[in-house]
Amino acid sequence: MSTPEKPRDKARRPRRAEPINRHEARNGKITYNFQVDVGTKPDGSRDRQQFTCRTMAEARREYRRITSAVADGTYVRLTTLTVDEASEEWLAGRRFRRGVTAVNTRNHLKPARRYFGGRKLAQLTKADVDRLVDWMLTAGRVDQRAAVDPESLSSRVCAFVALHADGVTARAVQAQFPGQDVHTRLSALMKAGRVHRVSRGVYAAVQTAEGAQPRGVLPVTVRSTLTALSMMVQSYVDQGSLPRNVVALVERPADEIDDRDDDEDSDDPKSWTVEEIQQFRVAAQSHRLYACWLMSTYGMRRSEVLGMRWTRFSERKLRVRRGRVAVGTQTEENMPKSRRSRRDLPPPAELSRALRALKKVQRAESLALGVPWSEDRLIAVDESGTPLRPEWYSDEFQRIAKAAGLRRIQLKGLRNTSVSLMLALGIPVHIVAAWHGHDPSMSLSVYSDAHVEDLKAAGAALFS
Repeated sequence: MSTPEKPRDKARRPRRAEPINRHEARNGKITYNFQVDVGTKPDGSRDRQQFTCRTMAEARREYRRITSAVADGTYVRLTTLTVDEASEEWLAGRRFRRGVTAVNTRNHLKPARRYFGGRKLAQLTKADVDRLVDWMLTAGRVDQRAAVDPESLSSRVCAFVALHADGVTARAVQAQFPGQDVHTRLSALMKAGRVHRVSRGVYAAVQTAEGAQPRGVLPVTVRSTLTALSMMVQSYVDQGSLPRNVVALVERPADEIDDRDDDEDSDDPKSWTVEEIQQFRVAAQSHRLYACWLMSTYGMRRSEVLGMRWTRFSERKLRVRRGRVAVGTQTEENMPKSRRSRRDLPPPAELSRALRALKKVQRAESLALGVPWSEDRLIAVDESGTPLRPEWYSDEFQRIAKAAGLRRIQLKGLRNTSVSLMLALGIPVHIVAAWHGHDPSMSLSVYSDAHVEDLKAAGAALFS
């Protein structure tokens, strides 16, 4: 006797291929979530995780990706680190060859770490990074007057200067802080906008305005932050701890273009003409470090000039092997920027004469001070034999150029000038690049600069 069939439950739902649930929050926001067994926990129980997506299509893609990875044994749990924790872990694992690179990378990440704080790295979206860019461009500038340690030398120097409403001389500041490099601190405080120079050697504190409006940073600063942040996020993507690099999807802000009518007053040159560089060379002839300024005009980097030692100079060649750079309040001597930077330059006759004259002066200074002379000492030192600070060297260049009545350019503009003039003389680009220690493409795309005279000559030669 057969048993009667039970009536089929018509209300029973069909079996789903993918167990994805739709969830509507109280505020009306709709999300889609699913659960997957991704392995076992240390106690042997199953490790079941829930994943939430914004759309059904995204949920399906993630479900298939995760289940396939679990089946293949390649699934890696998404990181639970915050942006700040992930940045610190990534920086600790980097093996920076140069200390200045480590400091710069850490500084580039500071705005993102400050903005996102305890936000989970795995929860970042492209919209979040877009908001970071907007914030940096409008209100991301940190007031250095409130960002420094009140017990630091800079803060104490600033506080002492603030006690003198009419200004105080650098000599008086040095007397207040004996044995400290107050001149470098004063220069840094001027760049930070905390003090200003009333007259030569006299400084006064800058009064902060009540209710000052927040200010943004330059686009180049935003691009540096995005580059460092993208490198950090990509590291976790490569480890399998993140599905994608959302920072790479963000459009980098471009530099603002000045749409005012061009004239000489609005010019912002990055190099000098041959007449201007000759004028600077004449003005620097009476300077004690004339040989160093000649090395700069021949296109050597500031770090290479400050890191050059007498043992690397001979009549036949000037061997570029090391560089000295500023790392915070300290200086660091290390390898040059790249492999191309290591080069041997046959010094021109005038440079050899200037170096021999400087060596003679330094020997006399050492004898007067009773300090033993060493061929291994740096070339760029002051009268007491103390190595020069990079900031002082740049500031001294500006003082010489201003006294000579020249247009203001940065110290690295001398390197641009050297490249531009060599190319204008018809020297092959690969030789120009070898002299300056960089790739030939850099000579054309970064360092070269077309002057008015070059453009006039090009136009005149076209159909002549």
